Amino acid sequence: GRKNAGLLPLRGHSNVQGVGSIGVMPTLKNKIFENIEGHFKIKLPTTEGWDTMRCMDEADQRNVDLAFIMGGNLYASNPNQNYAEAALNKIPFKVFLTTTLNEGHLKGVGGEVLILPVLARDEETQSTTQESMFNFVRLSDGGLGHLKNAKSEVEILVNLAQNVLQNSKIDFTVFEQHKNIRQAIAEIIPGYEPIGQIDETKNEFQVNGRTFHKPSFDTATGKASFAILDLPKFEQKAKHFRLMTVRSEGQFNSIIYDEDDAWRGQTERNIIMMNPADMAEMGLQENQKITLKSEVGQVENLKIRPFDIARGCMAGYYPELNPLVSSDVDPRSKTPAFKNTEVWLSHPDDFVSRPSGGG
Repeated sequence: GRKNAGLLPLRGHSNVQGVGSIGVMPTLKNKIFENIEGHFKIKLPTTEGWDTMRCMDEADQRNVDLAFIMGGNLYASNPNQNYAEAALNKIPFKVFLTTTLNEGHLKGVGGEVLILPVLARDEETQSTTQESMFNFVRLSDGGLGHLKNAKSEVEILVNLAQNVLQNSKIDFTVFEQHKNIRQAIAEIIPGYEPIGQIDETKNEFQVNGRTFHKPSFDTATGKASFAILDLPKFEQKAKHFRLMTVRSEGQFNSIIYDEDDAWRGQTERNIIMMNPADMAEMGLQENQKITLKSEVGQVENLKIRPFDIARGCMAGYYPELNPLVSSDVDPRSKTPAFKNTEVWLSHPDDFVSRPSGGG
């Protein structure tokens, strides 16, 4: 609200360093690509990389021989979970590096499966770094592992690389020491130069080129560039709704650690939030159980809850409602429509149509 204050884009916590900064994505940024080749004196492949949904589609076509899955819950975080389970089942060999067992180790595990327990970041015996939503990078001390036979992800990856890529120009054993990884990052990733000395200085730093204290930008005009995008247009069919899936206050990614959602005043997750006028028009009562369907799946025994949401829209929790979300993706971002899924009640004729506002 202040003059010249501008916008403050906040990045999500998930893999901020891996994707946003370090560049682990289907297509490397040109500068990072060039710096890796120059630093290691190698030539990188230029074949097109696969985003997550492309990986699932290729797996469904049986074009994936091995899936090496580090952390997370690939099954639960996918839309269209019936499709996701079927696609994962078609991968003949899957290796999981994981800190905690989850649903992804039970669904879509056809074929041979190897689960390797690894140390969580706070259990690493060596220091690691983390990057905040405000672009600050800080050093985290190592900890004590609760499993004596668990290894660091770094140790496993280094050992694999050293054994599989025996003729490589890179000596991967160097990277068993986290400090050496940070020094390589300092030389390769623009803006991350101070990470090369962070083990000695212990000083946090802000990634260069991210914060602008004056309204001057590195663009042709010297001004920030903004684009106005139209919202997706859709025909509102009778008794059909637009579903948006949301995360609650009591979860981290796909991990649910508390049924309560303080943000929306809910005490359980097996619910669907709906405009009270829509509920009245369809003759639905609070806590009445319904089955919700979409083009790709259905979810049963959802309790209806009145909520301050636009008419024609519904909201429910991720990942429980992922079976309803299509695996179609936006052509540019490759993101599924988690916020814009057409749904309908399983048997809408079973509900009495009432005038809007009816009791």
